[in-house]
Amino acid sequence: MDEDITDIMKIVVALFITFVLVFGALFLYSGMNKPLTVVESGSMQHSDNESKIGVIDTGDIVVMVKPDKKKITSYVEGYHNGYSKFGDYGDVIIYYRDQGNPVIHRAILWLDWDPISERWSAPSLKYFDNGRWKDDNGINKDYNDLKGTLIIEGLGWKGYTASINLDSLEKHSGYLTSGDNNYYFDQDKGISTSRLIDHSHIKAIAGIEIPWFGCIKLYLNDKNISKIPDNSLPCLIVAIIDVIFFFLMIMTITNCYYIWKKERNKG
Repeated sequence: MDEDITDIMKIVVALFITFVLVFGALFLYSGMNKPLTVVESGSMQHSDNESKIGVIDTGDIVVMVKPDKKKITSYVEGYHNGYSKFGDYGDVIIYYRDQGNPVIHRAILWLDWDPISERWSAPSLKYFDNGRWKDDNGINKDYNDLKGTLIIEGLGWKGYTASINLDSLEKHSGYLTSGDNNYYFDQDKGISTSRLIDHSHIKAIAGIEIPWFGCIKLYLNDKNISKIPDNSLPCLIVAIIDVIFFFLMIMTITNCYYIWKKERNKG
């Protein structure tokens, strides 16, 4: 009986060590004390009612990365160098807004404001598709002297066109941001008022998606359940079963090892 209890304790210890190693790696990767966040809206989905692995959907968990651990690549820069994350060009950031929960949206374009010359510029537009952006300069485009309304076409999975009146923005440099499932810039529809997102506003960079498991929190809190994609719940159930079987498999293998070791020592 004592040997059986000892074997069980060894299995428990092995599972605990596995748990500690996994979460230790998670904290090292993230660099944050609270590395996980649950997505509560559908603004980043690439479908109206279907969850997809590799895309940020309602009910997903996102592993956040501390901003100083990674250089942010905007959508426009990613279009040029081929870098993509979560189904589209550029990085997704988590930023603070004036009221409400932080927003998790894509960094589209960094706009520079020069207080001396009092003009806007966006050097990364130099390498962007010239036919997909325009401002009030018309055919005489100059990314070093943007004027009036800036328009960028073909954004998100729907290929929408977004525009922003530069004169309506607060006069400081920062990112234009947008949700992949929206049809506008955050700065145009009041999500971040008229404020561009500079580095002081950024809480984290989205690093890894853990699909469906955040639905548990949403169901428990009875929050935004109607926004959860139709296939998320069945996928979550299958994923939970897989996790249970994984731990049962680890316990079985560990137990078989100790039985084999015991029989070997007897021989």
